Amino acid sequence: MDHLATRQLASRLIADERALLERFEHLLDREAAALRTDDVRAIEAAGAERQACSSELLRLDEERRSACRMLGFGDGRDAFERLLDACDPGGDLSRRWQSSRDVLLRCKESNDRNGAVVTAKLRRVEALLVTLRGGEAGPRVYGAGGQPGTAARSVTLGVA
Repeated sequence: MDHLATRQLASRLIADERALLERFEHLLDREAAALRTDDVRAIEAAGAERQACSSELLRLDEERRSACRMLGFGDGRDAFERLLDACDPGGDLSRRWQSSRDVLLRCKESNDRNGAVVTAKLRRVEALLVTLRGGEAGPRVYGAGGQPGTAARSVTLGVA
């Protein structure tokens, strides 16, 4: 194993991931702002950009896993840490890697918060639709044939 080449590869992977995670964090902040203002276009745009960024993060993760396998460090959760230990005895790359993990945790927290807001908004819309249809709020039930049950006071508003 060429330690210098391995170190350069690890350094690039860490830098690329850090840049993507910072972009992802920014996208989640934009998404949160759009959710606060109910800006549907901004929500859709942020969602599309977030999906593209997620795809890039997955691609980079696969590149890192592939490099670990190819260099004989395996495919487990700690394979990249073992690679870093082998090519970075001073620990500089390990510190940068941990710093990226910190950004990842912030992204997870932001994503969870945004998801909770979306869930709350969906529940509110569902409750309003039930009220509009004259039904009663409550858990959705299904009949013996799998068809959705309807409340006795339910009113059909139209058929598409």
